[in-house]
Amino acid sequence: MATVSEVKSTTLSGLNHIDALLNNLPNWNYQTAGGNTLYYSFSTAAGLESGNSAILGTPQAFSAAQQAATRGALAYVAQLTGIQFAETGDGSAAQIHFANANINGASTTGLDSSRYSYSYNSSNVVTKFTAATWVYLDNAEWAGMNANLAIGTQGYETLLHELGHAMGLKHSFEGTIKLPAATDSTAYTLMSYTHGGGVHSTFGEYDIAALKWLYGGDGLGGALGVNSVGGGRYITGTSQADTLTGTAANDMLEGGAGNDILNGGAGTDTAFYNGAHTAYTVSQLSADSWRVSGAQGTDTLSGIERLRFSDGVFAIAATAPQPDVTAPAQPTLVFTKDGSAAASGNHPTFSGVAEAGAKVEIFNGATSMGVGTAAANGSWSITPVAVGNGSYHVTAKATDAAGNVSLASAAQDFTVLSARNVTGTAGNDTLNALTANNYIDGGAGVDTVVYGGVRANYTVGKTAYGYKVTDVAGTGGGSDLLVRSEFIKFADQTIALDNSGIVVQSASAMALDLAPQHEVQLIGRHEHAAEHAHFA
Repeated sequence: MATVSEVKSTTLSGLNHIDALLNNLPNWNYQTAGGNTLYYSFSTAAGLESGNSAILGTPQAFSAAQQAATRGALAYVAQLTGIQFAETGDGSAAQIHFANANINGASTTGLDSSRYSYSYNSSNVVTKFTAATWVYLDNAEWAGMNANLAIGTQGYETLLHELGHAMGLKHSFEGTIKLPAATDSTAYTLMSYTHGGGVHSTFGEYDIAALKWLYGGDGLGGALGVNSVGGGRYITGTSQADTLTGTAANDMLEGGAGNDILNGGAGTDTAFYNGAHTAYTVSQLSADSWRVSGAQGTDTLSGIERLRFSDGVFAIAATAPQPDVTAPAQPTLVFTKDGSAAASGNHPTFSGVAEAGAKVEIFNGATSMGVGTAAANGSWSITPVAVGNGSYHVTAKATDAAGNVSLASAAQDFTVLSARNVTGTAGNDTLNALTANNYIDGGAGVDTVVYGGVRANYTVGKTAYGYKVTDVAGTGGGSDLLVRSEFIKFADQTIALDNSGIVVQSASAMALDLAPQHEVQLIGRHEHAAEHAHFA
C-alpha cells in the first residue's frame, strides 16, 4: 500500500522531458477500488462539480458528435496507458466527467479540474483513495471550434490537451521543473502553449513518455509505472540520443530514435523496440554489453536481459545472431576449352555452381589464380584473358560472408600449348604481341613487349596477375596479359610497368579476366490565432 507522502507527491523520473509534464493530480495510480478501469460519463444530471468559480453557469451535455469523438480519444489514451475506460450513464458513478461550459476567461478554450481524497491509518499508510476529474470545453467564445472535435481539428487538439491534464500531466512551462524554450512547443508536447508544427491529432513524444512513466503501458496496478506491483518503471527517451538508467526493479527502457545508451541496472529489464525483430541487428560487445541497430539508430545496452519487439519478447542472448560456422557446400567446376591454335586453347572458361553470394576462388595446385562471385542463383563464371602454356590442376573453393571456406571442388586437369603464348628467356628480350589474346611472359631480365599501334589505341590496366592490354581501336588485337615484362613499346611512345604486388605464376599459370585496378600511364598525371494561451 502507498503512504500519505507518496499520494501527495509527484514521483519523478530524473528526465526533464518527462518530469516537466508531471502533476500530482489526479494520481489514478493510487485508487483503491475499480482495478484497472476508470468510468467516464457525459451525464450532466448527476456528478457535477461544485465550487469551481471558473465555470460560469450550469454545464451542458456534449452533443452526439462530441461524445463520439471523445470515445475515440479515450480509446487512443487506452492504447498508450493500458487503462480501460468504461462509459456510464450515471454521473454519480463516474470518475471522469465531460461537459460543455462557459469558462471564465475569453481566451480559455478548455479546462480540466481534478481532485482526490484519501484515508490512512496510524502508520500513514493509505487505506482508501478516490479521485475524480471534470473536463470542460468552452461553449461561449469558443463554441464553434469546440463543437467540431473531429480528428485533425483544433477542437480535437484542445480535447487531447485537457485529457492530458485528466491523466496527470501539467503545463510544460509551469512549476519548478519546466521544459527549455527550445522544446517547449506543441511539436514536442500538447501541454505547451507555444504552437509548433500545425494542428496535432496525437500526443507529442514527451506526452507519451510521461504517460508511459505514469502508467507503464500496462494500466493501473500493473508491473510497470508509478505504484506498480514490484516497482518496475517504463522509462522512455526522446528522438535524440539519450542515456536511460533503470531501477533495481524490472524495468522497461525505450530509447526511441537516436543512438541511445540503455542501462537496465538490477532486475530483469527489457529494452523496447517498435519493429519486428528481423529489422534489427543485435551483436554482443562484452559479457553484459550489447549493440542493437535498426532504422531508429544504434543503441548500446547493458544490464538488459530481454528485448521486446512488435513480434515478440526475446531473451537477449537468444536474439543475438549466432556465429555462422557452417562452410558452404563444395562448389562445382566445369572447364570449357576454346581450342584456339593449340591442343588446348589459351582462353578457356571456368564455371560452376556455389553458394549464392559466395566468393569463388580458383586455384592451380596451391596457387591462387583469382576470384569471382556466385550470383543469386549460385552460378559463377570466370574467363581468363589468356592462359600460359603448361599443365594445369585447377580446383575451386567457395568462401561465405562469415569467412567459412568450402572443400575444394573436383579438379580439372588440362594442358595448354598455344602458339599465341609468348615466353621470353633469361635475358633482356623484345617480344612482339601477336593477334588476339596473348599470354606474354617476359621471364627474367628487362623485357619489352612491342605493339604496332599508337598508345591511344590501347588501354593498359594493372591486375593482381599482370598487366591487361586491350586493343580499343578495333584492329583485332583483343586482350593480352603481360607478366614479368618491364616495358611496353607502342608506335609513338614507350611506357614503364610497375610489377610490384603482381603474383608471378609459374609457366603453368592461369591469368583471369579481372577488371583493372587502375589505368596505368607511366610516361610522365495550437491557438489558434490567439496562441495556445486558451488552454487551462
